[in-house]
Amino acid sequence: MRGTGNSENNDVSFELPSLLAAAHELKTPLVLIRQLSLQLSDPSVPVTPELNHRLRLTTERGLRLVDGLTRAARLEDSLFDTESLEVKAICQLVAQEMRPLACELGQKLELKLPKRSLLAIGQYDLLTSLLVGLCDNALAHNGTGGQVTISTREHAGRIELAVRDSGPKLSHKQFKQLTGKLGKPQPVSGRPRSSGLGLWVADNFARSMAGRLTAQRHRDGGMTFIVSLPSSTQLSLL
Repeated sequence: MRGTGNSENNDVSFELPSLLAAAHELKTPLVLIRQLSLQLSDPSVPVTPELNHRLRLTTERGLRLVDGLTRAARLEDSLFDTESLEVKAICQLVAQEMRPLACELGQKLELKLPKRSLLAIGQYDLLTSLLVGLCDNALAHNGTGGQVTISTREHAGRIELAVRDSGPKLSHKQFKQLTGKLGKPQPVSGRPRSSGLGLWVADNFARSMAGRLTAQRHRDGGMTFIVSLPSSTQLSLL
């Protein structure tokens, strides 16, 4: 999950996305839904299961963005209990949910999980939504033939869950722009669809679970976003 000499890791600074940033992030799935609906209304275009499948997946992605933003905006007003979570099972669930979309985009989704169980302190729904959002972000910045990798490990007494994409290579300056200005409406050079909405949501979810979100760039291209959560001691009692 962390390279040596070929990557950079930063705490990520996320600002509240503006209405323009939210609109920018939601534009892509809405445009695709419109295109698909026009195809469905054309009598000369056969209505195939594949077309319906693409429409459903795209609609689900848009709904996930809206749901994440709504939930993040209400975090301060919500009370929830944290618990010990088996993070490997959550990673497997997220991979199962996101693979159809990855396949539709001509990409691969891979899991790299340790053999032993890893328990973190967190909230199930928030962590699941957080990882789904990071996968959505990764798929959006990959091209056809790209790959998303979900991995987890124990490091320095905490549990880390990472989502890596194979998007464009970023310079040091571009990386600083990405980690320092996310949430603002201007696009980031090299990753033009990064309005910051999805990552702002992920950052808020992580902080609500006493976690933190960091970003890592890779010199051979792509980014990794890492969620670090407190480790549970429950395993020592088994």
